[in-house]
Amino acid sequence: MAEPNGPQDIESKPTENTDKSVSHGHEYEEVLKLLGFGRVQWIVLLAAGLLLMMVINETMSMSYITIVSQCDFATNSMDKAIMSAASFIGIFFSSYIWGYLSDSIGRRPILIYTTFTGNILSLVSIFIPNYWIYVVVRFFVGFFIAGASSTTYAYLGEFYTPKHRPVVINYASMFVGVSAVYVPAVAWLVMSMDWSFEIIDGFLFRPWRLLTIFYMLPGLLGTLMLLNLPESPKFLLAKGKTDDAFAAVNWISMKNTGKELHEFKVKMLLVQETAEDENALSVSNSTVQVIKKMWMETLPLFKKPHLLNFSISCTIMCGLFFSSSGMGLWYPEILNRLGSSDIEDATTVCEVIDASIDQSHLNSTISACSDEINTKSYIDTITYGSSLIVGYIIMGFVLNHIGRKSAITGGLAIAASCALLLVWMKDEIAIVVCFCLYLVLPSLCISVLSGAVVDLVPTHLRGKAVCICLMVGRTGSVFGSNIIGVLLESYCILTFGVFSGFVLFCALLTLLLPI
Repeated sequence: MAEPNGPQDIESKPTENTDKSVSHGHEYEEVLKLLGFGRVQWIVLLAAGLLLMMVINETMSMSYITIVSQCDFATNSMDKAIMSAASFIGIFFSSYIWGYLSDSIGRRPILIYTTFTGNILSLVSIFIPNYWIYVVVRFFVGFFIAGASSTTYAYLGEFYTPKHRPVVINYASMFVGVSAVYVPAVAWLVMSMDWSFEIIDGFLFRPWRLLTIFYMLPGLLGTLMLLNLPESPKFLLAKGKTDDAFAAVNWISMKNTGKELHEFKVKMLLVQETAEDENALSVSNSTVQVIKKMWMETLPLFKKPHLLNFSISCTIMCGLFFSSSGMGLWYPEILNRLGSSDIEDATTVCEVIDASIDQSHLNSTISACSDEINTKSYIDTITYGSSLIVGYIIMGFVLNHIGRKSAITGGLAIAASCALLLVWMKDEIAIVVCFCLYLVLPSLCISVLSGAVVDLVPTHLRGKAVCICLMVGRTGSVFGSNIIGVLLESYCILTFGVFSGFVLFCALLTLLLPI
């Protein structure tokens, strides 16, 4: 049934109205509804999931690479923190740029070009023997893979009806959990190898460098799938490219139903209304004008009535990434120290870390370097990834019963308690459970808060609001990772206290949001 004052039913064929755009035009979402959820939707979902998986692989994989490369690069905890943060910093600097360009020149080209470039740079990084050059290249890997991070959801959502969109986005988010299992599983497989060969004098190519190739494969496969997919018809309509949009939807129709649009009596699509200066970026030759336009379109977010809610949302998002990604990058490192400890008296996390420092100093005096990862560390991290997948499934039911505000507040309160308990916990199983809850719950809240931000601002500001909010969130990853690098070995208890306090503060802030 058509909505009040909306387009006519797709199957009807008006004869009285002489306005061509009304008599033959149909809303894009209504056509999608007619064509159904078919082959194209599944392919787009898989491609988007692989791209998101690649972003997580390229960033979170550093939690293992920092360990297995520490002998080659002679790194300490601060060096590892910098290496881990490099990709996140690159993502932070470019996310808004790619998101903005995707609104100007298209979702698909941005996804293809940035992912291919990021993959090439990632491949180059495996042959770099110098630590600082490696860090710089990883920064640019993050700079380009941010295109997939900031644009994938926009491209994905525009191939589905409003009814299917939330479910599809949730399934795409589940690839984050798949990645959390894939990263340690691949590391476990590759690092079980024991070989090396010299490429040039002093540069040994060892198994850990192959990890990067495996981690970039999902993104490469997702990008190859994009080559056979059309641009978002919704984007094309927004740009007034009705012929291209019609051709794209007709392609979807052929793939899903085996029929062309005219067989459904669909002869043209209604053009969406856009702002008069919508194409200003694509036709402007002035960099200054482009930057000015970007700023003017973003400025309303920092004025009433959006300033307070948007600022609170950004702060909370920073806390979510601060805990889930900042601590997450060090999760395998901490578990590796726990699993490698043979000191009976060192039972808490901090006692084991202190003991591992003494062992490290002893190793340095006898010129020994160990970059081995304990098997238990792999198993515990895979457990965390599996918990994340299950968490996404459960979160869907929780949201329906208690709502966003209660879900975020309750989840963060539990996470803060778990971080604090880690200071005194002595049982290994209890430690792993607390760690998983501390990392999983904030991760689940990221997608929930992103959906809330969409509802807190008008339609024309939503894409920018979510993009900026996620950018600020990723600064939390950088700060969290570096704070651990600076404080963990010298002030272990203080480190867990800081993480617990910030998450609890974000839980209280959530109460102020009208969500």
